[in-house]
Formats: sequence, C-alpha cells, structure tokens
Amino acid sequence: MEQQSIICLNPQPSGSELCDRPFLMISDLGMTFGRANRTNGDNTGSVNLVEWRRTPVWKNALGCIGNLRKSITGTLEDPVISEEGRRFLADFLVQLSNRQIRDLFEVARVELRPRVPSEAASGSATIDEWVDAFNEKRGQIVGRRCM
Repeated sequence: MEQQSIICLNPQPSGSELCDRPFLMISDLGMTFGRANRTNGDNTGSVNLVEWRRTPVWKNALGCIGNLRKSITGTLEDPVISEEGRRFLADFLVQLSNRQIRDLFEVARVELRPRVPSEAASGSATIDEWVDAFNEKRGQIVGRRCM
C-alpha cells in the first residue's frame, strides 16, 4: 500500500491533467521523528526524541544539503534543497500554531514511548519536549538561506 498519495478531490474532465483540488494524504509516517539510519532500525529512526533532537536538519553549517542518511529501502540521501523549496516549506511551517503542533504530538501519543525506544529507563518525553524539538527544527529551516 502506498503510504503517501496525492489525490484529486474533484473529478476532472476526461483527458485533463489538471486538478482544481489536490490533496496530500499520509496514511503512515512510519520512520519519522527520529534519525534516518541504513537499516531502518525502529529504535533509532522511529519516535526517538533524543536522536531527533541531536540530528540537525542541514548536513553542513552553510548551504542547503539536507542531513538525511540513505537507508537500504530509501531513495533519498543528503538531498540538495533549492531556496525556492526551502522557502516553500518554511512558509507553511510558520503558519502552524503551537496548539496545532501540540495536537500533532498528542494525537500521535508520543508520551507513551520512551525518550530512547531501546532504553525503557530513559523515561517518557513530554508533549512540551516534542513541541520544543519541532520548533527547533522549524527554526533551522526558516533561518537558513539556500543561495
């Protein structure tokens, strides 16, 4: 099953390639909010606050190369991001309120998972910690220029 799809919410005339109402649907974020890793290891890559916080968005101090390690099944590795692409994402990210970001993590029930999935004794992270980490990542994207 495809985990992400772009669909058209209204039927288009036969032969038309345009869509008046495109809609992005995500049914499974899978390995998200952790650190990309070669083997798609769940303990590192999936809902791991410590790894997510420690992994910067950008590979280098300057420029716009995303810090994304390629996995065995993945297709991206350290993608180059244009200024237009960075700005497009940043413009959407700044529209999210802290309440919306908080809702994202609440509905995902991240507080039920340990900070470090492989270490039960690491304790559970709070929703506020996840919101802070998200805002840090957003700041890295908003504050960068890709020239």
